Amino acid sequence: MPKFRSVEEKAAYTLAEELSAKGFEAMKLAEEAAEDFRSGKMLTRRQFKQRGLTQADADIRWAGTTQAKKALSNNNWYMSQATMYQEAAAAQYAKALYLNRAETA
Repeated sequence: MPKFRSVEEKAAYTLAEELSAKGFEAMKLAEEAAEDFRSGKMLTRRQFKQRGLTQADADIRWAGTTQAKKALSNNNWYMSQATMYQEAAAAQYAKALYLNRAETA
């Protein structure tokens, strides 16, 4: 844990840590949504293979399902959230660093 020179610096660093944690949580949810999409796609491929149909047919059918659309939508949403939180955290880390350097000057 770094030593802080001011209350403002500590507040910026603490906020940055909280935002970063939220970003990582959103990234985890995005990964889960991507895995839901992938596992559903593989299941559909197996089912179509048993029926003697092609992977292309399975992929087309899977992409049109509500479950696939929801998984892709969730992945996109959570990736956007993760990006937003990580960018906000980076700004707060920069603020904390600026305040640290300003105190030493």
